[in-house]
Amino acid sequence: MASVIGEAVVGKICEMAVEMTVQKLAQEAKLVVNFREDFIWLEQELRSVRGFLQDADQQSRHKEGVKQWLENIRDIAMRAEDIFEECAVESMYRNDAQSCGLSCSQCIFHYRIGRQIKDIKDRMGSITEKGNQLKLRHEVLTADEGQPSTSQSVTVNRRRSSLLPRDSHPVGIQCKVDDMLSLLENSGFPVIVVLGMGGIGKTYLLQHVYNKVKGRYDNSMWISVSQFYSISKLQCVIASHLDLEGHIRDGGDICTAAELNQEKLRDKRCLVVLDDVWEVSREDDLLDRLGLPSGNDSPCKIVVSTRNKDVCTNLHAKIYKMQYLSDEESWSLFSFYAFRDYAIHRAPQKQLEEEGRKIVKQCGNLPLAIKTIAASLADNTDLSKWESKRHQLVRLVTPTGSTMYTFWHQGQNGVNTGNRDPVMDILKLSYDSLPAHLKACFAYICFFPEDEIIYPEYLINLWIGEGFIPAGEDQWDVAWDCLYRLANLCLLQLWEEGNGDELTKHCKIHDLLLDLAIHISKENKCAFSVEDASTNTSVGTGWCRILLVKKDIDDNAISKCRPVCLRTLSLYLNKKMTSIPAKLFTAMRGLRVLDLSWTGISALPVSVGKMKLLKVLNLRGTQIKEVPKCVRYLKSLLFLVLSGDCRKLPVWMSELKCLKHLECWGVDRMPKGISKLVSLRKLRTDWLHLSIEEDEFMRLEDLANMNQLQELWLGVNHEMELQRMEEGILAQLVKMRRLVLINQMSIEMSAGSEVGLPHIPENMRAMKHLERLVLERFGMPRWICGLENLRELSLLQCECSDYPELQRMPNLVMLWIEGNRKCKELPKAFGKSGGFPHLRFFAIWGLEELEEFPELEEGAMACLEEFRLQACHKVKKVGEGLQNLERLKLFNYYRTSELRETFKEGGEYWNKIKVINPEVTITE
Repeated sequence: MASVIGEAVVGKICEMAVEMTVQKLAQEAKLVVNFREDFIWLEQELRSVRGFLQDADQQSRHKEGVKQWLENIRDIAMRAEDIFEECAVESMYRNDAQSCGLSCSQCIFHYRIGRQIKDIKDRMGSITEKGNQLKLRHEVLTADEGQPSTSQSVTVNRRRSSLLPRDSHPVGIQCKVDDMLSLLENSGFPVIVVLGMGGIGKTYLLQHVYNKVKGRYDNSMWISVSQFYSISKLQCVIASHLDLEGHIRDGGDICTAAELNQEKLRDKRCLVVLDDVWEVSREDDLLDRLGLPSGNDSPCKIVVSTRNKDVCTNLHAKIYKMQYLSDEESWSLFSFYAFRDYAIHRAPQKQLEEEGRKIVKQCGNLPLAIKTIAASLADNTDLSKWESKRHQLVRLVTPTGSTMYTFWHQGQNGVNTGNRDPVMDILKLSYDSLPAHLKACFAYICFFPEDEIIYPEYLINLWIGEGFIPAGEDQWDVAWDCLYRLANLCLLQLWEEGNGDELTKHCKIHDLLLDLAIHISKENKCAFSVEDASTNTSVGTGWCRILLVKKDIDDNAISKCRPVCLRTLSLYLNKKMTSIPAKLFTAMRGLRVLDLSWTGISALPVSVGKMKLLKVLNLRGTQIKEVPKCVRYLKSLLFLVLSGDCRKLPVWMSELKCLKHLECWGVDRMPKGISKLVSLRKLRTDWLHLSIEEDEFMRLEDLANMNQLQELWLGVNHEMELQRMEEGILAQLVKMRRLVLINQMSIEMSAGSEVGLPHIPENMRAMKHLERLVLERFGMPRWICGLENLRELSLLQCECSDYPELQRMPNLVMLWIEGNRKCKELPKAFGKSGGFPHLRFFAIWGLEELEEFPELEEGAMACLEEFRLQACHKVKKVGEGLQNLERLKLFNYYRTSELRETFKEGGEYWNKIKVINPEVTITE
């Protein structure tokens, strides 16, 4: 009987176990069956939660509960974004495999993603309820609302106002410059310290002084010290200025390095600027350890900027204390940034001006605070918004109720006052008013080290790789628009420079704004040290970005850094790193950005190929000599930069169908399959040689398939290629923006040859978006004057007798003319009033027969900043009018000896130009 009962019990238990297993399997099966519905739910739920984010972000710094809620939401948002990306990549792989129906691998994928969505569902209910308890305001967002957008008219206006000269509106600077010049001329002050709080304009002042006097010294060097400096690194920077790199190495003997620097500087007139020194202890003679002579008998001048008064005492220096702007200077600066549009057409409304003056008073006469607040109001004429901004500033006072102006003076003596920093509060106020995508873009600037010039193009590629900019055909234009918006808001500085025959854009961020970006990024799980990167911030999540830039880490330093949720890993400029641990990337399924540039690594581990979401891979300056095989499996890759040692591309590169930017400067022949990269926008190589035969290399006609190309460097070395060009192959690349063409067939042509240079075909007029055109050894195409969007034009050895109509090109910013042996005179129209309305950089090089530069009427070349008349041996006269170029900063007449007497100091043209424009630099 007992055995029967036992069997019944066992049978019942088995039956229950089977039933529970079936139920469990049914529940698990729902994850696959209901995958589509769950995916749609996730999209909708995430959009709904985003409605709380703006208000939550505003309140998070005041309420700890809101801060924790926001962290949970961001964690879920990142997980959701990973799911969306993985699904998109899975779809791409499935299409490549051309599979039909739901395969076993797809079921497994749907099950894995379904589990992740279920986990999010389980968390989302409590998070939504918590948001309601916190009484966060909910804004209903449409599918596209809150996302960056652009329109051509808005973008053009932003770009024009963003690319202001670096010194676009100097206020209150001249008297300070005069004071500093007087101190430098006083032999009794070998060391001068410029003291002032952050944002008052110390670096701005020293840049003015440095640029004015650097040519008067045997050696001049600008050195950014920053908060966490290394003596050995600073010694190396000084050594590079003194041509001692081969004798002084980073990490070498500090005493020996100091002696070498000091010996090199002995008895020389040298100017050294040490910018942004935070701290110098009494026991640490900083100048002596760097090898900088600072005694009263030394001809060297050392200028230091700092926020810390103790630095002045420990350096035994003459103190120059930075003064705040006057009320009128503050108002002038505010007006420039707040009323830029008004300044052109009409005066600002009286009510706005009255409110603006009240706002200026709350900014404490600090230039950085004034600029950022004024810029945040520039596009707004709603008086209530201005009043709201003033009330926000009024609330930023000390607990005792004193004004910020008084509080800032109390914090003047040092950086470690232990009090809240009102300057940072004002900057945070500007940050808080940004939409979500711009907040992410701004915070990402912490990717770059302090005082480093940032290349905007790389920055926006990082934004796109991280997913801050929504995918779409105009994705890069939208990203550029975000950059221009940040520049217009004075949250970064953006400018354009002439670099040889090319315009380059640069940007930089004030160190206080960089501190803000770093602070924000730390709150969002960004690690800046090996110690932090080796730990998790919270169970199951960990760091989302690890930025170990210039940290001198070696091969083993990051072996423990394997956070699952990592989005960005930057090891940029860690030259001691020669290899990467093989297991480092095994857990980083969601990595989007991997920057290994300028490290010593020579190979990538196979595990890199598992990172299917990777968008940006930067291998510039590494020791990798061929394209790593693991790159083949990175189907999501958008941006790839290879080492210059890579001389050949593999055939399988054509499988990277998402690739939009390929940089491979060591390669001059492309495998034929590269033409399958129909999404490619920028192809940067050495002069690209195309094949004329049916072989394994790409031919000119293959380019026709790549109709998204916007940048190309092409060498023409066969008549067949010219024929193909005339048939309109290149004209099909209608989206082209930057084109460099070199005629390599003409290199061996002698000066007496009667064979004329070939012309590029007129059908290339179809490239209406062309912004940069470089032609070498082609005939002068007269039709290029009709390219209205052209900003840069270089005509290198393009022989012709004249250059008609170039002065009528409406948007030309740079013009470079070189090596024309036929041109005896330039068109007189070049000097007519109104000609070259936006030209800023003009260079004439090696026009051997040119005898005279034409006269410039008043109003001609009104924007010209740099004029180079070089290696033109027969030029004996420059027409009148150079003195009318009010914006001219540099005139160079290198190897144009006939002009030496008139342009040397005290000469005829020197006096004419200097009287009108004393700031211009005239050099031979």
